[in-house]
Amino acid sequence: MRRTPIVGVAAVAMAVVLAGCASQDDTPGTPSPATSSSSPAFPDPSQFSTPSSGVVAEDDEGSEYTISPGPVPEWDDASQRAALDAATAAMRAFAQPDLDYDTWWSKLSPLLTQQAQQDYAYVVPANIPVREVTGNGELVDKESAFVGHVEVPTDVGTYTVIVIRADGASPWLVSRFTPPEGVH
Repeated sequence: MRRTPIVGVAAVAMAVVLAGCASQDDTPGTPSPATSSSSPAFPDPSQFSTPSSGVVAEDDEGSEYTISPGPVPEWDDASQRAALDAATAAMRAFAQPDLDYDTWWSKLSPLLTQQAQQDYAYVVPANIPVREVTGNGELVDKESAFVGHVEVPTDVGTYTVIVIRADGASPWLVSRFTPPEGVH
């Protein structure tokens, strides 16, 4: 008596099952009954309600509150000056390696985004190579009214300070200090 391998039997069984699932009308290019040419390509907008002016969110205790969008920022002279001032002030606070950690951090942390606060929280001020801002910052990238790249001259070369803001009413905050090439 000859034995058929299990793999062969499984393959034949699978082919029979799949053949039974396919209908005679399922040919490539033929639309199924659910997609007739009389149904709209997009949903009817009148069946939806208009959104509220803010986003409703829920806090950890289950209370709801509304998050309203802030004003759209513009790249006017005041915004550019504020971006330069924020970058320069933060660079001056950063460039103080002689301070003890608590004093240094209390000056620097309010000028940083939340993410930057996490990124720079473990920096040891004594390890910072820069000691002094030596000139005025220059806004070198202003493609977005939400992000500015400011080059700030220092005693070890030009740092690039990235400042961001959430909206037109929010302050500029530093998200990154990038030292000059070769300086760590």
